[in-house]
Amino acid sequence: MGRKTFVLFIALLSFSVSLTGCGPSGKVAALVNGHVITVKDLEDRLESMNPNNRAMFSENKSRLLDQMVLETVLVQEAKKRGLEHDAEVRKLLGEAEHQILVGRLLELHRKENKTPVTDEQIAQFYESNRASFLQPEGYRASHILVPDEETAKKALERVKGGEPFAKVAGELSTDPSKSQGGDIGFFNKGQVIPEFEAACMKLKPGELSDVVKTSLGYHVILLTEQKAARQKPLEEVKDQVRQALEGQQGQRLVEAFVQQLRSKAQIKIRENFSAPVPATGNQPAASSQQPPS
Repeated sequence: MGRKTFVLFIALLSFSVSLTGCGPSGKVAALVNGHVITVKDLEDRLESMNPNNRAMFSENKSRLLDQMVLETVLVQEAKKRGLEHDAEVRKLLGEAEHQILVGRLLELHRKENKTPVTDEQIAQFYESNRASFLQPEGYRASHILVPDEETAKKALERVKGGEPFAKVAGELSTDPSKSQGGDIGFFNKGQVIPEFEAACMKLKPGELSDVVKTSLGYHVILLTEQKAARQKPLEEVKDQVRQALEGQQGQRLVEAFVQQLRSKAQIKIRENFSAPVPATGNQPAASSQQPPS
């Protein structure tokens, strides 16, 4: 069995621990071989998820319950086979426990020692990093992408002849954007193929390009919108700055805490600890060279 499979078992066994601790109290959501999964178990699982997964499963709790049922079945089978006593599983569980303990310790230290970020600190950070909040010039365009120049010219003629750009794009374009009428949304300099960017920069909103060749094929481009570069005001980025400052403060707290603990600890590291161990047999005894205790 590979290491990834063992890691999966660790996740499932950890899940089983949480199940055995919850008890059958509360409204029952599912019963799996006599084991109760309550609505509270479901809500607790949702609460422990990252925001993206929480939003996804909040809209489809039946899917989350199905996942929890499957996990329970697998955990039950793993325990039936005695895998919670497997040496590799115990080793990986120990490693996981260490990581969880360290993470929780540092999380609590940050919470217990953090100080509120003030408006003055936010303003100072903003002024010192104004360039970071400069929104560059942006472009929005639609395009028709085809594999050959002849087809591109025909597409261009149809649009110039009065057919809606989106209609022609939907019929001829090979790009996934055809389902949006060729619209690729906003982009900044350096985010698209150079030839495509150069063609857009020559256009004004509402103007149509000639056929443009790139490594992807042949394009007909319609520039639909252009945004001038602007400095984002402090009020617009205040929350972003606050999060950045809180992150910096948390990092400093953790680094100082770790250094403090290390300085107080009694640590002895054997010299040449990575050197190979001498072979046994007629070799001289090494008992006279005791390692540091």
